[in-house]
Amino acid sequence: MTATRSARHRMPGRLLMGGASAVLVASFALVVALYAAGSEPRDVGGIGGPGQLVNWLLPLLRLVSTLATVGCAGALLAAVILLRIEGGSLGVQGRRAVRDASNSAIIWAGTAFAGAIVTAAILLDTPVDLLRLRLDDALGIPEVKALLITGILVVALAVGVRRVQTSAAAGLGVVVAIMALVPNAVTAYPRNESYVVIAGAALAIHVIAATSWIGGLAGLVRYGRASRGGLSLVLERFNQVALISSIAVLLSGLLSGAGRLAAKGGGWESVPDALTEDSYGALLLAKVAAFLILIIASAVRRSRAHDNLLERGHPFWRVVGFELVIMALTLGLSVALSQTV
Repeated sequence: MTATRSARHRMPGRLLMGGASAVLVASFALVVALYAAGSEPRDVGGIGGPGQLVNWLLPLLRLVSTLATVGCAGALLAAVILLRIEGGSLGVQGRRAVRDASNSAIIWAGTAFAGAIVTAAILLDTPVDLLRLRLDDALGIPEVKALLITGILVVALAVGVRRVQTSAAAGLGVVVAIMALVPNAVTAYPRNESYVVIAGAALAIHVIAATSWIGGLAGLVRYGRASRGGLSLVLERFNQVALISSIAVLLSGLLSGAGRLAAKGGGWESVPDALTEDSYGALLLAKVAAFLILIIASAVRRSRAHDNLLERGHPFWRVVGFELVIMALTLGLSVALSQTV
């Protein structure tokens, strides 16, 4: 009981520190990757445009949105799968998880709406305060419509899951969250690319699987430690989710990246050259390297899952922390990839 109570008291401070570290690592990876690929926002010197600050807001909003999405998905996954109890009702930790999911969804929705405004300003080359004069043009942009749809769905999610009492009701929240992930994924590529169907579909699967994997690990850290008796079961359930998600992430990521490179090069045969000569290809290779590190870290984590995992300084949690840092790095690279033409 002492170890359990101690774990509960230690988690808030560690959670705050871990969250701040994730934001810093992801932001650093994003900025470095953008400059390395030559895709950093620039002031083109035009008159009447949105300005460089607004151009920088777009990747930063995407990063915050991605982190909020992971937080929301991780909390919902914890409530529905990791913390599932007999009878279908949510326990104390499950109710805590859905409240966290609601809070994360509020941030997710806010960044989606703000992203819609910034995206419209950039694509229409119009200052934000003058967008009201081009409202019809802004609403006709597919990327803007996708962000607005996402924002509306996530607002419904935030309101709907906040006070749910059963895992079945929380499961409906998972469905809504998945629906909210799809619009941005299917509009991520230029609309006239011949490979857009393959790349877009693969990216949608990639985003859902990656969010489940990363969010599930965050959920394990956030909620799993609060119960001595239930931690081993939570860990077993997460390992099942992680196995399926990691395979889906690998296959869909390779297919999505290859489709993007094929579209840029004019055919599948151009992928090897584009992979080594194109800035998108270089970032893709960096992301694959991070993924391989994650696979190794996951294997080490499973080998450390023994004895009393609630003991202070247990090597299992150090490996988990390292894994989360690499995941944050990968998220930053992902946002940079979305900015790289």
